[in-house]
Amino acid sequence: MSRAGIYIHIPFCRARCSYCDFATGPYDTGLAGRYVSAVVRELEQFRPGEDAADVVVDTVYFGGGTPSLLAPAQVALILEAVRARFRVLPDSEVTMEMNPGTVTPDG
Repeated sequence: MSRAGIYIHIPFCRARCSYCDFATGPYDTGLAGRYVSAVVRELEQFRPGEDAADVVVDTVYFGGGTPSLLAPAQVALILEAVRARFRVLPDSEVTMEMNPGTVTPDG
């Protein structure tokens, strides 16, 4: 059995940093909702090849941009779609890039 990680790119930021080379843009609630829906649809349509039968996911990483700008429910939708399509280990690591100004201890 081999292990794999999944990277989910969230391309939204409060402002564009001068050093950033990633595909990002300013956060917009409506655009973020459409983007999350598109990511979920893409995950639902993904068909792993035959070689994927022995692959398990041990890491899911949300990067970007500033993924912590998404609502918790939006992150949950993406994670549900990942778990529905891939064999994600119960003790897998789920990590998200965060800007300290976009989160609170409560979420």
